[in-house]
Amino acid sequence: MAKDQILVVDDNEDIRFFVKTALAAEGFEIIEAANGKIALEIFHRKEPAVIILDLSIGQPDGFEVCREIRKVSTVPIIILTSHVEEMDEAMCLAAGADDYITKPVSARILVLRTTTQLRHRAARVQIQGSKISAGPLILNTETRSLLVDGKQIELTRTEYEFINLLIANPKRVFTREQISEAIGASLEYSSDHLLDTHASRIRMKIKEVSEIKVLIAVRGVGYRLLSN
Repeated sequence: MAKDQILVVDDNEDIRFFVKTALAAEGFEIIEAANGKIALEIFHRKEPAVIILDLSIGQPDGFEVCREIRKVSTVPIIILTSHVEEMDEAMCLAAGADDYITKPVSARILVLRTTTQLRHRAARVQIQGSKISAGPLILNTETRSLLVDGKQIELTRTEYEFINLLIANPKRVFTREQISEAIGASLEYSSDHLLDTHASRIRMKIKEVSEIKVLIAVRGVGYRLLSN
């Protein structure tokens, strides 16, 4: 059975060695890259199962690498960095990162967070014909309706586009700008209040049939789907 490949991107050789040692002991195959250019080349060639990415790797930096990968792939990206500012974490989530870990980190936690992302990827989305499912949610792309715990919810066009964007990547954080674009709202005429209103209406409809928490607001960034 082939081992899951983990791409580790860091310009610090000691950090790459630490990550490689921790994850190789759990049976992963580690691919190393010392800068963003090499990382992108390896990504397109190898298609790793998870990417562990530092921010300060020269040009392109970690933010740019993350955004480039997100244009073509939903591979889990874990930011492992010495940056500790809240704004850095928000920017990473906005760029499409799935997790954010500050250095130093123990080998046990690193392995746990990596295996968690692999589980999320395996369970992320199942597509059967016109139906897309994530957890207890099933979105019918033909009838443009949502099933929650087997109960049907009718959606407006805007609500459907909102959910359709998020359900394809349940653990990914989407910025308000990305959501506005997906629902066809011009940023010139939309507002944070408008998006929050759409999210609130979706929550209310779901609450009528289920107690599950679906739309999660990420402060300073936007929204993601599902809380577990």
